[in-house]
Amino acid sequence: MDILFLGGVFPKDEENLIYSKSKGNVQFAANVLQWNIIKGLDICNGFPITILNSIFIGSYPKYYQNIYVKSRIWSHTKDADDRNVGFLNLFGIKQIWRGFNISKQIKKWAVNKKQEKKTIIIYSMNTPFIYAAVKAKRINPNIHICLMCPDLPGFMNLRDNRSFFLKTLKTVDRVIIDYYLQWIDSFIFLTKYMAERINVGNRPWIVIEGVVNSKELKIKQKSNVKRDDKKVILYTGTLNKVYGILELLKAFKLIEDPSIYLWICGAGEAQLEVEKYANINSRVKYFGQVTRDCAVKLQHEADLLINPRNSEGEYTKYSFPSKIMEYMISGTPTLIYRLPGIPDEYYDFLFTIEGDSPEDIASRICQIFNYSTEELLEFGAKAQTFVISKKNNIIQAQRIIDLINGEREIK
Repeated sequence: MDILFLGGVFPKDEENLIYSKSKGNVQFAANVLQWNIIKGLDICNGFPITILNSIFIGSYPKYYQNIYVKSRIWSHTKDADDRNVGFLNLFGIKQIWRGFNISKQIKKWAVNKKQEKKTIIIYSMNTPFIYAAVKAKRINPNIHICLMCPDLPGFMNLRDNRSFFLKTLKTVDRVIIDYYLQWIDSFIFLTKYMAERINVGNRPWIVIEGVVNSKELKIKQKSNVKRDDKKVILYTGTLNKVYGILELLKAFKLIEDPSIYLWICGAGEAQLEVEKYANINSRVKYFGQVTRDCAVKLQHEADLLINPRNSEGEYTKYSFPSKIMEYMISGTPTLIYRLPGIPDEYYDFLFTIEGDSPEDIASRICQIFNYSTEELLEFGAKAQTFVISKKNNIIQAQRIIDLINGEREIK
């Protein structure tokens, strides 16, 4: 079928430039997930899909160096016809600009060869994207719109310091999105609870909590030969308080074993607290915001990866932390809380924390490091095998195509 992917990926030839111009958090996880889906769809569909793209970057001047992002034509693979849609990169204005420019381009695609089976796959509940897709469907009612929901609008920004103005804009945005959702034909959710939050009705939907591209993975066998007696715990991700980073620091204060170290990568509202603690504790190393390649390298070097996000808050029902999949791919054992958005099948391959206090985190870390190196390596290898064999981009892309074609999944 003729598939148009409407998203915000970083073209490969621009990736490093986008990283260098970004300030603060970069949407590494969203970029990787989109690319994995695109490459899976290319294979399962039999020929390249079309990408209509407006890159996911922060607004000028606080989060990105450029005030204007130019349009360009490019190809993500041979015979692909892709387009980046430019926009004025100012908060609020860029959303309107995106919606107008994307609508112009998507109309051309909608009327071209109208007799073909056409599908728009939208990545994220992004108002300009949904608006443009609906405009295309009004021109060509035979278009199938499939919406992938990695986040719900009310849970996309969990910082403590959001202004009243921003909260008001988010409320208005949710009302607009709810109106346009009536034209969506199918949905892809990260957790099953999302379907309860959105008025899906009888429309088909599936859960895809994550995707890995096994062909591009640089799988490294973790060595059981230790370079020294150091045991490293690593956290990579956003440093927002709601994600438990401060509780992790409190827990580490309770660990007296001098051979256990804590490495932290990322940026966010808790960054100053992390920097201060790293300056007074020689066993804590803060790397700052690093590239994804650097984060992956550190994940292979560490002995234990941790996600200190606990189950408090309704948002945990609607979230599958992207770092869980990334952690498991590394082959390094991973420690997490049990979260409602993580399917039960994952817990055979993850260490879990029982209890919500820093003492509980510290105790569990010490218990894990009582296992032998060989036992930890085996545990991490099983997690790696699970995600590569069960959550690879070919399997997940075929599920998306089956969803669009109306084929029911066998539960």
